[in-house]
Amino acid sequence: MGSGIVYVKSYKEGSDVVDFLKEVYKHPEFSHFLVTRFDAINARDYFREYIVENGISSLFNFSLTCDAVMHGGIHVDEIADIVLQFVEKLKGVKDLFIIDPYFYSDDPDCVALFEKMMSALSEQLSSVTFFTNGSKASKRSTMHSVLKAVAPKVSIEDVVTDEFHDRFWIDAATNVGIVMGTSLNGIGKKIALIDYLSKFDASEIAKLARQLIKPAK
Repeated sequence: MGSGIVYVKSYKEGSDVVDFLKEVYKHPEFSHFLVTRFDAINARDYFREYIVENGISSLFNFSLTCDAVMHGGIHVDEIADIVLQFVEKLKGVKDLFIIDPYFYSDDPDCVALFEKMMSALSEQLSSVTFFTNGSKASKRSTMHSVLKAVAPKVSIEDVVTDEFHDRFWIDAATNVGIVMGTSLNGIGKKIALIDYLSKFDASEIAKLARQLIKPAK
């Protein structure tokens, strides 16, 4: 059974939501409905589930403008859970593009999160292409090792480019993707966005990324 949020406002001075609930429970025809109050924690959990399912842009009818999903007020473990739930929408990906200028890190927490993310996507994964600016190249072996551990047969390619300044994870075949406002090592340390890309945006980004991949000799 579905659920939703009902807004209640009293036009009678001195009357509040408690009085409304009392009135509801006076009527037996409402006995097959659960009507209850949401505190801040309940509301946060409800909206978190909604955002993970639909993307934050669905609340506003436009994309990539609300940088408020991952912030210092949410525990890092909760943020990691949100990131994982978004990434799991890419399950079934065969050719994954990870576009992030500063992606590589040897920070243990960052590497552990990356391992969880790749484990969630490893079932049919054939290739992963990283698009970075090359500044963290000395740290890439750590993350490559993690990737090989969870997906031993995956092929890995690195593309060094300054074409991208944002961070995307894209299924190159289906044009399904997400955008993140920070690299993995920044999660929990700053305000950052995570959202779904539109099919059009994912397609355009994937098209540009493909042009940067050097053909096999």
